[in-house]
Amino acid sequence: MNENKFKNTVLAILKAKPGLGSVQLRKALIIADATHHALFGEGLTGAKYIKFPYGPVPDRTAFNLLNKMYYEDSLIDIIEEAEGFVTKNSYFAAKAPDSGVFTEEEAKIIRFAADVALKYSASKLSDMTHDDVFNNTPMRGEIPLDRVCTVAFTDRLDTPDFTDEERLELTEVLKSDEAAQYTFV
Repeated sequence: MNENKFKNTVLAILKAKPGLGSVQLRKALIIADATHHALFGEGLTGAKYIKFPYGPVPDRTAFNLLNKMYYEDSLIDIIEEAEGFVTKNSYFAAKAPDSGVFTEEEAKIIRFAADVALKYSASKLSDMTHDDVFNNTPMRGEIPLDRVCTVAFTDRLDTPDFTDEERLELTEVLKSDEAAQYTFV
């Protein structure tokens, strides 16, 4: 795992969509890594994801780095916010990401992942990632990124891997002006 890329990806996600909850942040990370893997053959951050009862989560190394970002390095502020009759921990970047570590395509993938994470509730994101790949992975087993990506793009849970045509189409979307509408700080 590239720690610098991982930290900056987390900060970039939280700058793009401040106030995400913990589930949304973790889902945005796997969406970013899986999307990057689908396009370029490797995850964006190099983090691995494992099966836990509530869905794919970053492995121990990435999880420990997230905790260090929250509790030791003060890179992320966690604020308890009322949401109806319950409270939610909302996450905010306490520092701007170093955008120089990302290519333009990577920055667009991060904005896309943050947008998807904000668009859906934590329970819907969990539903989206509890698919056939998740169900066929042993508990605490590694989730293969090459089998995750299509979950981020559809509400269907039985979507096959990207075809070459779909991969090309996604690449074009990421290069379009529509993708450029998102703010990356």
